Amino acid sequence: MAVEIKATYKKGDVDKEFTVMYDFGANLEEAAAKYTPAVVYDNYVRSGKITIQAAIRRYAAAGLDEAAIAEKIKGITLGVAAERVVDPIAQTLARFANLDPAAQAELLSKLKAMKK
Repeated sequence: MAVEIKATYKKGDVDKEFTVMYDFGANLEEAAAKYTPAVVYDNYVRSGKITIQAAIRRYAAAGLDEAAIAEKIKGITLGVAAERVVDPIAQTLARFANLDPAAQAELLSKLKAMKK
């Protein structure tokens, strides 16, 4: 089965987009017959590693230690959306940084008024 693949290439200030078709095979059996089972498996593992590395980075950014990260990773099923770790303080700081100075001052004033 041919799949459309797009890629952009920047040369100087000009972005170029290229589109090609590539035949991966219509299913696992066709892919294994076309490329060998070892190649299909190696590519699956390579893709899985990238998914796991991204999860490790998210968990580390959320402050989890190595043991907690290892435990979270055990629960990942490749191909299924992974649990997202949300740090509300980091999220608020990122949004705050994007506000104009007047909006930042207003938010700080409101936060100070809420202080218990």
